[in-house]
Amino acid sequence: MSERTGYDVLLRGGRVICPASGIDGIRDVAVRSGRIAAIGPSILPSSAAETVDVSGKLVLPGLIDTHAHVYQYVTGRFGLNADLVGVRSGVTTVVDQGGPSCMTLPGFRHFVAETAETRTYAFLSAYLVGGLEGHFYPNLYSPAGVDIDATVASANANKDIVRGIKGHAEIGGFARWGIRVMEMAAEIGRRTDLPLYVHFGTLWGLPDSGPTARTRIRFSNASFRS
Repeated sequence: MSERTGYDVLLRGGRVICPASGIDGIRDVAVRSGRIAAIGPSILPSSAAETVDVSGKLVLPGLIDTHAHVYQYVTGRFGLNADLVGVRSGVTTVVDQGGPSCMTLPGFRHFVAETAETRTYAFLSAYLVGGLEGHFYPNLYSPAGVDIDATVASANANKDIVRGIKGHAEIGGFARWGIRVMEMAAEIGRRTDLPLYVHFGTLWGLPDSGPTARTRIRFSNASFRS
């Protein structure tokens, strides 16, 4: 780069959206040493070593996807490539929700977090099965499938990539085990000082489809959510 060129790259004519600074409009963006150096309505092309015409495109800060499933080949049919949903989709940081567990976190670190161009974190599953296709096998999500001590130890030893704990408040789970699994997940959150992400909904059906059981569980779920 010559002394006359103050910027490495100039992005010209894109629609810049930056909620932090309140910008939403056509702007030029200049980059120096990998950082935004200037934003303005018109920056001289001669001030940059390279100029890219981005008119008709959005220019955004790096987006963060807080609910991804990127433990590819491990989380069954819904595990995607981290870079496919990350940097190739305009997202610089993804958070895998419940893919790795205390047993499978080393693989997540080695094969996903350390190899992806996208910055990749995880909310560690409270269940030993993690994000394997356990929603097809409800018993894997029972209290017997939770090891509090092992999950706490794993989370505390890997806080560079573990940013929370993932649990499931499923209707089918309440029907089978009450709130015991949620109590165990909450204990993991307390002992790791990490947030607990609770998934509501229905991943598996009720064990008893009779009207009495169905009414009771729906009422319990509504009370829990409020």
